[in-house]
Amino acid sequence: MRIAPHSALATYHSPIFIACMLIPDSCMLKYIVSSTIPNSIVSLTMSGTALVLHIEPGTDFTREVAEQLSPHLSKVSHRSVTDATSLAATLHEQAWGAVLCAPNISDLHDQDSLREIHANNSNAPYSFLDSLPGMACQIRLDKHNNLHFPYVSEGCFDLLGITPFQLTQHPQLLVNYLHPDDAKSFHQSMLLSFEHAIPWNWEGRIILPRCGLAHPLSPNLPRAAGKGADDSKNESHDDEIKWVNLRAKHHNTDSDGTYWKGFMVNITQNKQAEIELKHSRQRLRELSSHIEHIKEEERTRIAREIHDEIGVLLTALKMDLAWLAHRLPVGSNALLEKTQDMSNLLDTAGRAANDLVHSLRPGSLDCFGIVATIEIEAREFTKRTGIPCKIIKSSDHFEVSDEQSITLFRVFQETLNNIMKHASARHIQVQILKADAVCANKCIELIVSDDGCGFDETAPNKPRSFGLRGIQERIRQLGGMVTITSKPGKGTKIAVSLPLETNG
Repeated sequence: MRIAPHSALATYHSPIFIACMLIPDSCMLKYIVSSTIPNSIVSLTMSGTALVLHIEPGTDFTREVAEQLSPHLSKVSHRSVTDATSLAATLHEQAWGAVLCAPNISDLHDQDSLREIHANNSNAPYSFLDSLPGMACQIRLDKHNNLHFPYVSEGCFDLLGITPFQLTQHPQLLVNYLHPDDAKSFHQSMLLSFEHAIPWNWEGRIILPRCGLAHPLSPNLPRAAGKGADDSKNESHDDEIKWVNLRAKHHNTDSDGTYWKGFMVNITQNKQAEIELKHSRQRLRELSSHIEHIKEEERTRIAREIHDEIGVLLTALKMDLAWLAHRLPVGSNALLEKTQDMSNLLDTAGRAANDLVHSLRPGSLDCFGIVATIEIEAREFTKRTGIPCKIIKSSDHFEVSDEQSITLFRVFQETLNNIMKHASARHIQVQILKADAVCANKCIELIVSDDGCGFDETAPNKPRSFGLRGIQERIRQLGGMVTITSKPGKGTKIAVSLPLETNG
């Protein structure tokens, strides 16, 4: 029992008794109470006829009760006494209504004495733990797999909304507060630490009822999975959800059970920022995917217009020019040469239009599929650069979606473009294969290797490495994987895989 000062009750967190003293008359009363120091005697001496009200807070002790009791508490003043003279001076300082005599731990500067006190009382709260922004605790798992909290610091109230005394007396409160979706991971991490004697590290949510809405032991509180809870998220709109992180060191296992000593902290703000960051990245990926989709649609439209309109116009001009050339007067050699030059220009314009259509949206992709399109692109690349490309394929045809085929083609285009600009390669090998994926489904793999100068593997993370980064982003949007392997002087290999779509 402690006699709490006025300020202590308003922020009552610890398992102590409260004494309210009303002292009317004269008589002598010695009242023996126990303090937090083992085997110590605390003397309460009062003069006059004394009426002492002794209140023991129960598990439903709330702030409202504390506020009602606050005006009735006696004020406690502290004085240090070293001898009879100082005692006499203190007693005559004013008309004290009561005198409480107890050792003051803050005045014990002898470290050996402090260690002895802590050794004799393993449950004594330590002031430095109470001042930390979190809940320090000692946890025990008994032989029946029930949790106990032999010691809980004052941070329990700020974290869980209950006092350390309540959690110590009713350890099931913490289990009741576990979010149904996170209760399983809580018990799994505890058993993993128990079985392997490793640190216990758990991160999850707890559901706390708003102040004044429910008693901590009320059956209406959300229960953890397996403890009478519904499998759905059954928290009400008035409940408060906190993200917490428990880190505890496996201490020892004896006949009483397994012990951990650890710390639980509120990580709600950090977790919310992390979740918001993930959502933001997902929205950016969705926006990027939408932009790529719009670009492909626009490329397809432009390619069709070039093929259908400009191609037709160039063909008509060439036919008209041929008609005109056959009707020139005999001996008009200069005019014949001019018409031939014009015909050659039209042929060049037609090839340029076809190349532009092919780069925007290759017609072979729709007519012959991804394998044939990659072969055509490789031959065109060899014509332009003189670098031979060896094609290795497991099949001439793969059942892939339109989005997958255009993505693989764009990745191949970008890879060849990087080789031409940076690699100084002499040979290129292209593999397009059907392979087993990590999951049960099959996947299509496109692997491009060169024997060029290579680069450091951190190059894709450089600020302006948009080509390689674009490859990674496009493949990830379709649920695929990208592996880039390169070393200076050892060439480069870029491997991408996409899951093949099945029809069930």
